[in-house]
Amino acid sequence: MSDRRTRLAAGTPARQARLRVIRPFLSLTAEPKRRARQLTELVYGQAFDVHETSGPWAYGRVRALLPNVRRSDYVGWVDRRGLEPQAGRENYVLNALSSPVFRKPDLKSNIVMNLPLGAKLAVTAETGAYLQIGAGAYLHRNHARPLQAFETDPVAVARRYLGQPYVWGGNGARGVDCSGLVQMALSACGIDCPRDADQQEKQLGEAVPLATIISGQGQAGDLLFWPGHVGMLATKKRLLHANAFHMAVVEEPLGPALRRMDKVGVTLRQVKRL
Repeated sequence: MSDRRTRLAAGTPARQARLRVIRPFLSLTAEPKRRARQLTELVYGQAFDVHETSGPWAYGRVRALLPNVRRSDYVGWVDRRGLEPQAGRENYVLNALSSPVFRKPDLKSNIVMNLPLGAKLAVTAETGAYLQIGAGAYLHRNHARPLQAFETDPVAVARRYLGQPYVWGGNGARGVDCSGLVQMALSACGIDCPRDADQQEKQLGEAVPLATIISGQGQAGDLLFWPGHVGMLATKKRLLHANAFHMAVVEEPLGPALRRMDKVGVTLRQVKRL
């Protein structure tokens, strides 16, 4: 049986267009309503396949964060005013947690918007220390890397989110949830990662005995899965995760975190190593 999260509704027309997000973030919802719950969050430059429209809404499929990935991803509704045809070829990606986009190549000029980590950029020119991504839109080159120059340490990427608020369905523009944190960290390192914790548990890595982790013999980057939750080992004995207990991304001692979750009936069930 196919996953309803990634299955287009019966009778959906063929794809009309593949568009790109032109806002720092764009919420995907299950219904074309402003107050509908967010399922996930697209970031600037991410692709979205439009299959049909209704007023200001577009229905279709989110494309994966990494290029040339054919895996099915979330389907739902977005505000189509946040989409446009691709203006140029994306050749950079944002590697800072957040970056101001200036109207001129000058740090004292007006800020047009702030873009989140993972935003895909079509850089058309370089002016000194600035990359131009559109008319009147410049960001500092220290905040971006070439698209294929992947990072090598998912833990280092995930640590950039420390202190960010926990936001259900968030991928980092306003906050992030547990699986969004893992998805963004792995994608930055060139590792294709599905959106939700259960999908990640099923598709990523190789199983590691729970006793290995509980005894403090895990490895940085190991992924820990509970029912409805995922975290990452920052070190053998420290857990890095976005969680609703702290309402933030935190790094904390593993032992107390395991005991706290056990007390409320949320027990560690699997560990995967990439």
